Amino acid sequence: MYDTTSPIAVAPHALAVWMLVMILAAGEALCKQPEPGSEDVPLGDLLSLLDQETELATRSGMNADFVPGMATILSGSDMLARGARNVWEALSLVPGISQGLEMTGERQILSRGVGFGYASGNIKFLLDGVSMNATLLATADPVLNIPIEQIERIEVIRGPGSSVHGEYAFAGVVNVVTRHDDRTIFARADERADAGGGGIWHWRDPERDLSASINLAGLAGNGGVLVSEDALFAIGQAELSNAPGPSNEASRYLGAFADLRWRKTFLAIKILDDDYGDHFGINHFLPPSEDRLTSAQRYVSAQIGQDLVLSESLEARIRLESLQYERARDQLYVFPPSYFDPQPVYMDQDYRETRYLGAADLHWRGWDRHLILLGFEASQVRVNRASWNWFNLPFEVPQSWLDTGLDRDILSLILQDEIRASEQVTVTAALRLDDYSDLGAFLTPRLAAVWRIDEANILKLQYAQAFRPPTFYEREYPGRESIGAGEIATYELGYILKRPRWEGRLILFQSDLADSIVFGDDADGFINSADARLRGVELEYEVRLGARVKIDANLSYVDTVSRDTDRPLPGGTDTLANLAVLWRPLDAWTTALQLRYVGDRSRPESDPRDSVSGYAMADLTLSYQRQGPGFFAYLGVKNLTDEDVCYPDLPTSFGGVNLPYPEGYPRPGRRWWLSVGYRF
Repeated sequence: MYDTTSPIAVAPHALAVWMLVMILAAGEALCKQPEPGSEDVPLGDLLSLLDQETELATRSGMNADFVPGMATILSGSDMLARGARNVWEALSLVPGISQGLEMTGERQILSRGVGFGYASGNIKFLLDGVSMNATLLATADPVLNIPIEQIERIEVIRGPGSSVHGEYAFAGVVNVVTRHDDRTIFARADERADAGGGGIWHWRDPERDLSASINLAGLAGNGGVLVSEDALFAIGQAELSNAPGPSNEASRYLGAFADLRWRKTFLAIKILDDDYGDHFGINHFLPPSEDRLTSAQRYVSAQIGQDLVLSESLEARIRLESLQYERARDQLYVFPPSYFDPQPVYMDQDYRETRYLGAADLHWRGWDRHLILLGFEASQVRVNRASWNWFNLPFEVPQSWLDTGLDRDILSLILQDEIRASEQVTVTAALRLDDYSDLGAFLTPRLAAVWRIDEANILKLQYAQAFRPPTFYEREYPGRESIGAGEIATYELGYILKRPRWEGRLILFQSDLADSIVFGDDADGFINSADARLRGVELEYEVRLGARVKIDANLSYVDTVSRDTDRPLPGGTDTLANLAVLWRPLDAWTTALQLRYVGDRSRPESDPRDSVSGYAMADLTLSYQRQGPGFFAYLGVKNLTDEDVCYPDLPTSFGGVNLPYPEGYPRPGRRWWLSVGYRF
């Protein structure tokens, strides 16, 4: 898997050590830096250590350092400067977050080793605060493909979040905040991948307290990678294979976000169209390289709401939301010619669901040192259609693959109290009740304390639970009607140390998983797996060396084990590390070197192959951007050393025969990208 001539890939574990040495060296260099002066002021946000606010953890605006648990906030400009091209790539910069891929192209995110598997949705995704997890699979893949040029920031909370956000906030919560206040046009091109452009326009009338914005982007291309062997080689039918050949990674993306605010009233409409090829084939049979768009997902969401000031101590937010989710397959490649029929077997699929939600949040400060949140939500999910057609299959298949009579009604009640026990200590207690029409009720608590010891030291403690209900697809899978919800309980101890030029964060955690929903082999389908235990540590460190250099680093280690087998959970790794060095030689220019290390990733217990080899990858980016209006440009190279990178393949079998990819799913080597634009 490794090119031994690469200076980074000589020993992958050596990179994690080298990152740690760099962090320590930066701390040593820090001691030699002069005190801040007029000539040593940060030149911009990229090199600054900023205090940021978020509502993600508690639904009340709060400094991210003071919220329960550890919150990570990634700014759009920082992500572009470090070479992230979309939300999926940006999330890999967060401690404990790793990437995965489903065989037909859907992105996956693993948080602290949780999330690997077919149709696996264990993270709650919000787009400007609106939940985007579809009830079919609990995923929100189009959100992961939003280009960074459309993003203002990404807010991330690792660990359970159900006490505030309910279903699917099992292993984390991600809120993608789009750009609203810009006036920008841009164009971008990625070597052997996407190309396109977009624009953002903002208008404001201060006299009427009226503002509006529109944010548009469109991309299309083909980023296939060479596949030497597919599953047909493993079962002795290489003559039927399209390998060696490229994976079908054709793609087409359209994102349109419109927002309107008049005084305390807000309205938002989001449209996401995400079309893509069938990548490595649904049965691990490499599809023909015809750049076909075989899968399509579409989200159309609308939100209208009102912020109310009822008294000096009572405020409220009322909102109504709708989300229509459509998923279609068009000539999805299933079996090669002569496997069943002289012609290849294809499948068409059509699905649509609609969700409506009404919610009200009350924030009351009537008691001294208390901020009480009382929230109520009522949602309804309906399946509008679910059909499929098979071509050239020698046996009959029912036209409907899912019961179109499926529905789900949820009533939720949230009670949270933020208690200022003293000037230094805040205790947050939260309890959420979710009552499902088809599953019963779930109660999820959280208890957290934040102790601001002094201006430099912050200590955090938290206990939180979360649940993950089965999706429509999981409940309808043959023989799985009795599948139950997965549950998780997490203990966390966090510490933040802040200095004028640097800050560090440490978090220790243990999670106990019960009845997690996973995809077994084809005979079992979706099952509630055995209990598991996770223990880990996450380290973060930022340092500004003078006015021109900033280092941003994190290191994560997690030990996962299934209690019945003593084996690690599949798909994840025990070690992740990131190191970014940003250097601004001139006021308008920034160079960023982003290094990432991913350790070996475990396979499922039923897979006798060795673990998927880890890798160490470097991205290099050069940015030009002046303060205020004007031209800007980002030129970068991904995978600078052309490292061999593979993601673990998902278990798949047919007729009791395992159909693996020999090494996993290969990812692109070295590629260039360019993004240019103008800010008005």
